[in-house]
Amino acid sequence: MHILKSKRVMLLLISLASIFALGVTTSIAQEKIKISGKRYGVMTKLEMMNVDDIEGHAISISELKGVDVVTGDHFVSMSLNDGVIGGTGTIKGYSKIIDKDGDVRFETIETKTTFILSPEGKPIGVTMESTFSFTKGTGKWENIHGGGTGKGKFIAPEIFMVDWEGEYFIKK
Repeated sequence: MHILKSKRVMLLLISLASIFALGVTTSIAQEKIKISGKRYGVMTKLEMMNVDDIEGHAISISELKGVDVVTGDHFVSMSLNDGVIGGTGTIKGYSKIIDKDGDVRFETIETKTTFILSPEGKPIGVTMESTFSFTKGTGKWENIHGGGTGKGKFIAPEIFMVDWEGEYFIKK
């Protein structure tokens, strides 16, 4: 009888230890890491076609390239834009971010653009607010999950800057 009780207690302790160990391992593996940066870039391609249903409605394909001055990462962003009228609307696209080791993160991006007008009604700038989600990675970014937000503006006709922040974890 005493041996049976000892086995039950031992089994209970092993079970509790296993549950605790799995819980700690899972929380460590899923720990979210905060990240942020400041990207500067240039619009390297822009092809537009007027739709002509509403004044200012165009479909465009664009490519942007640049560098993050905080992280040192290089990026290429591509987007297909519809629903932007007169420079204001939502743009959807993708980014490929290459870090200093050559490892890559891929993102989907949704950006709301807004034209800023002078009191006379002339465009004097464009602001952007974005959300992004990581979709894939290579090397140390393999199995990346997470995302974040960004705010920026065009600081010259084809040059922009974006402050961004987010969080990620690597799924084990």
